[in-house]
Amino acid sequence: MTGTLRLIGVLLLSMVFSSQLMAARIYTDSAWTPNFAVPGLDRAPVYLSITNLSDSPRQLIGASTEIADQVSIQALTQANNRMRVSYIERVELPVGVTVNLENSGLYLMLEGIQSNLRPGSRFNLTLHFDRGEEHTLRVQVRSVGVTADRMLENMRTDPMQPGSAPRRTEGLEEGIKTDPLIR
Repeated sequence: MTGTLRLIGVLLLSMVFSSQLMAARIYTDSAWTPNFAVPGLDRAPVYLSITNLSDSPRQLIGASTEIADQVSIQALTQANNRMRVSYIERVELPVGVTVNLENSGLYLMLEGIQSNLRPGSRFNLTLHFDRGEEHTLRVQVRSVGVTADRMLENMRTDPMQPGSAPRRTEGLEEGIKTDPLIR
């Protein structure tokens, strides 16, 4: 009889632990950040896909990394023919759905980057979820094909800057044009 009770106890415990593992099943894929070779630029977006394979809806509530002061969740939206960046508190992760933090207008923003992001390098990023869980992943730094002239033109016509704001390109033209990573 005690052997049967032990077996039942072991089976019940294994069911409890396996359901906890199933509840935490969140997968990430294709995490990357672009390499911007702009002197003094201390921020960069991180793009990735998150799939919730658990048995209940989840929420991404933040992220952290050792290479930046902070990581925020942002959304890029268009209103009145202007692009607008909004800070987002959480990203809903429905059961069985892949949420793409790239094409959806949602992305993570590294702010206060403390190290140089070189193409081909990788760094750790920890995602924080609503039930106190964390998921650490590797983010790849990818080279982006942007010419110096195009980058300068984008900076001059940045829709995020009000007309009265000073332009960020002051003093950067020569540095960008001579940077060997931008051609």
